[in-house]
Amino acid sequence: MAWEITPQGYLKTTAKITKSGVLQYYGHEIGLTDSRANRLVDVNRTIEELSKPDTLKSINGMPITITHPDKKSVDASDWKNKTVGHVQNPRAEGNYIVCDAYIQDASAIELLKNKDIRELSVGYEPSDIQEVNGKFYHKNIRVNHIAIVAEGRAGSDCRLNDSKPKTTGAKSMPKKNKLLALIDSFRKRLNDAEGELSREEINKQIDELMAQLKEVQDKEDEESKAKADELQKQIDELKAKLETLNDEEPTIGEDDKDAQIASLTAELEQVKKERDELKARVEELEAEKDKENVMNDAKVRFPKVKLNDAKSGRDVRVGVLVDHGIYTKDQASKLTDAEIRAAYAGLVATSTKKNKAVSRLLNDSKGAQTKSASKRLGGK
Repeated sequence: MAWEITPQGYLKTTAKITKSGVLQYYGHEIGLTDSRANRLVDVNRTIEELSKPDTLKSINGMPITITHPDKKSVDASDWKNKTVGHVQNPRAEGNYIVCDAYIQDASAIELLKNKDIRELSVGYEPSDIQEVNGKFYHKNIRVNHIAIVAEGRAGSDCRLNDSKPKTTGAKSMPKKNKLLALIDSFRKRLNDAEGELSREEINKQIDELMAQLKEVQDKEDEESKAKADELQKQIDELKAKLETLNDEEPTIGEDDKDAQIASLTAELEQVKKERDELKARVEELEAEKDKENVMNDAKVRFPKVKLNDAKSGRDVRVGVLVDHGIYTKDQASKLTDAEIRAAYAGLVATSTKKNKAVSRLLNDSKGAQTKSASKRLGGK
């Protein structure tokens, strides 16, 4: 399907978001803690599972993002900041799951038109990975979001459909570099939409661009020359913008300056106070959520442990650890929250039976043993 721009300015197309097949994950990504934890293992995802009514229902209306979010999921708390569109009308076509895709963010639409990045990667809700006769199967599949990535684990055929012809003959930018450029541009456009850059920000950008220009300006290859021209163009635009700001700067007297400083100081103090209050409230809410989550987990995994007096997530973890003889209360009181969390996670891992279905947040962006910058951006 050719790209279509709706009367509202949205970009509409179809997309193959995933397909059946055998995908590779590192063992720890699917909950393995034995010798396979850091090895690649095959996970089978069948079209029968992908096309189940409940799975298709979970896809309908799910958000589209630019790369996978850091926390690997999207919810109401960050939907506004992460989402650039959505998918609907999911259906099975051969071995693929196909959707109608809508990109509704103007900056994202412009960027996708200019950048050759189309591959898609599905972010899943906590998933059911089952081991049967030595093989792993992805069951009861539920979808959280669909990310536009540099290179998806499912392959280059899982992508936004695009009628625009590919250019030939010229060297193309590597996918990861293109995605980095896309994200940088996308964030810059978001910032520009919120307000004009300050003089300090403009001068900082000019310095950064000048440093990049210095690296390439003496090189003779065509790519370096093109990059130098583009960098110089950006520098000139920023300098012109800086001159405009200087021309618009009104002159003020010393008394006015003192009054402005006093006013800004008072505003700054108020902002700091509000920030501290918000930070305290966020920490309070996070603590409440942590307690609720770990309490529910502990009740399922360790139903015999009495946790009625626990007032926080730490109290719940300590209660379980003390009950199992890992620490005494006195020993636990001397440990940091991170150490208590790690000890609890270790107890959970060692108490999980082999071959039991495990729940993990999975996504289809290609994994790596170490969490490199490119991986966090959805690439290999």
